[in-house]
Amino acid sequence: MADDVTKKQKKLAGNTLFTHFIMFGSSGSRVLNVINISYLQSRSKRVWVRKPLGSPMAKSKIFRITPKPALPEDEKAEIKRLFDNYKNSMKSIRQYFFEQSLKQAESGEVAQTKHRLEDQEHEQLVEENRLENEKTAMLREEKLKIQAEKTQQNVLASLIKKEGEAKLHEIQIEAFLTKQMCTPFIQAENIEKAIEDALANPVNFNFALDLDGYIYRGKDTSIDTIPEEKRERLSRN
Repeated sequence: MADDVTKKQKKLAGNTLFTHFIMFGSSGSRVLNVINISYLQSRSKRVWVRKPLGSPMAKSKIFRITPKPALPEDEKAEIKRLFDNYKNSMKSIRQYFFEQSLKQAESGEVAQTKHRLEDQEHEQLVEENRLENEKTAMLREEKLKIQAEKTQQNVLASLIKKEGEAKLHEIQIEAFLTKQMCTPFIQAENIEKAIEDALANPVNFNFALDLDGYIYRGKDTSIDTIPEEKRERLSRN
């Protein structure tokens, strides 16, 4: 029975490889023995165990370049969306903690000094704003005053012009009336005499024109009966 156990142990030792690695720390005093079992044989099956973390890359894989996996466009977009959401969330968290730290710091002396400086700056800005408003108000008043003077001058000039036009119109009316008064009118007491004169001296308003511009007055006037030197010619003016 003991011989059988010894044979099994030897067989297991023959099928099992042990590799010893000695790793030194930063101080050089610490030694760690790492025992690597390359593979174990159990029931005629080899069970491979991964190599230790300190082992170098296999020589057969040194110059092997692993191809980059090609991802679909929708998967890339989804990964980018998730990454953007992660960045925004982290940014919001950092901003939140920063604001909380500022609120906690406001109760200190630095915060009181900051508030005092802010109050002084606010008062200074209010004073500057008041002075600027006063300056703007003065400029506005001067501008309105100048504009009012210009408007007054324009109105006065317009009134003077209208007054001159009214006087000229009155003069024209007076001249027209004077001219009309000088024109002889038939009075009521002289109407019978005017009728007799009109009947005694009839006036014929008919006339004719020739191609040379001569006027022949009267309905029954003959061209041949009027000498050429006595003919009346139409004025060209």
